[in-house]
Amino acid sequence: MDAVLVIGMFIVILVPFILAKLWWWVALWATVALVLGIFEIVSYLVTGKTISQQFWKWSKDPSTPLWKRWSCFGGMIIFWLFLLAHLFL
Repeated sequence: MDAVLVIGMFIVILVPFILAKLWWWVALWATVALVLGIFEIVSYLVTGKTISQQFWKWSKDPSTPLWKRWSCFGGMIIFWLFLLAHLFL
């Protein structure tokens, strides 16, 4: 199921850039997808868990302080907001 979500995620980001013929952006997102896939596979081979599974386990662990969970989540949101502001403002 996780793989389906990630594949869907990259289709959703790639298709508009393909339609717009913004090939450098297509290459960027394809590279991000490839690198993420490599990290997931290598992590699974080394630890038995993908990096996503490791994050989920960490975030669900009751000993993980709530502020650490929210700082990771908030950091991702802020990153994307900065990227969007950079591109559209």
